[in-house]
Amino acid sequence: MNKNGEVKLINRKGCEILGYSQEEIIGKNWFDNFMEEDIKDIFKSILKSTDTDDESIKFVKHHENNILTKSGETKMVAWHNAIIKDEEGNIQEILSSGLDITERKLLKEKLEYSQLKTEFFANLSHELKTPLNLIFSSLKMLNMYQNKHLDPEDNKKASKYTSIIKQNGYRLLRLVNNLVDINKINANNFNLNLKNYDIIKVIRDITESVEEYISDKDRIFEFNSELSKKIIACDPFNIERIMLNLLSNAVKFTDERDKIVVSIYDREKMVCISVKDTGVGIEKDKQEIIFERFGQADKSFTRNSEGSGIGLSIVKLLVEMHGGIITLESEPGEGSEFIIELPAKKVAEKEGKLHNQEARELFDRVSVEFSDIYD
Repeated sequence: MNKNGEVKLINRKGCEILGYSQEEIIGKNWFDNFMEEDIKDIFKSILKSTDTDDESIKFVKHHENNILTKSGETKMVAWHNAIIKDEEGNIQEILSSGLDITERKLLKEKLEYSQLKTEFFANLSHELKTPLNLIFSSLKMLNMYQNKHLDPEDNKKASKYTSIIKQNGYRLLRLVNNLVDINKINANNFNLNLKNYDIIKVIRDITESVEEYISDKDRIFEFNSELSKKIIACDPFNIERIMLNLLSNAVKFTDERDKIVVSIYDREKMVCISVKDTGVGIEKDKQEIIFERFGQADKSFTRNSEGSGIGLSIVKLLVEMHGGIITLESEPGEGSEFIIELPAKKVAEKEGKLHNQEARELFDRVSVEFSDIYD
């Protein structure tokens, strides 16, 4: 094009990007027809100037800007321009080579946004967990004071309110953990610690840790396994998160004297873990969204529970990170069954050992996962 912006020649690729034919482009003013308002005047002034500084020339030679296409879309193009001058040094023509970097730019923006989001949730986790830890520590001190200085009747009343504070603190901690982890998983920044473990023992230990709690809620609880031992590659900590989430859901959506059954069995090259209940069940149309983030089967406030709607989406992601799948079978009024299928494979290392963890630590994790169930 000449210094006034009149297009003299354009190749087929340029026409393809713009969506016009050569005849529609040649002879048109590039600045007025294909550039956005906020930048075209800058180019016009630079090219018309007889006293152009080095920085302006450098900008014209190498820059990125949006161009307007026939469809009305904008595309980002990286330009490399050769400036042709006359004997007096005045700009006469520009020979331009442009590369469509729209997709690359969008990908870069997505990656930057993802990184920003990851950092935000990491900071959020730190900022919220610090005061939560102080709240839990203060509650322990308060409970010690109550037990020492209050009479039994007053202590009972005070304990009612401190338990409400603690439960809702656990709820907030659970929400923070879930938000941080789902963001990490989606950003491919979450790693499993896969080792060879006896999955039967892993599941049995988890069920034993919640058996008393579920019985206290007046549910009938059973654990059955066709296998006495099965070594597979898994991350026990995240298997625990999966199971506690499913079991807390089972408690939430069952009534007194309903049954909750955990079963383990073989299916070809998979190990199947079933969490089945005889509760309210889930409507067919709700089953399609149950694993989606913020998808909830029951949004009413008639049940003695609350939730953020992200627990089952994390369960699905954690199962898939193990190379497995999770499915749901449910009939309204008859109950629900969540079936996890994990590949019966091992990693190339010795069998891992489950360490006996402090009862207090395990109790806290159960309390966090069951925190949105109310009496």
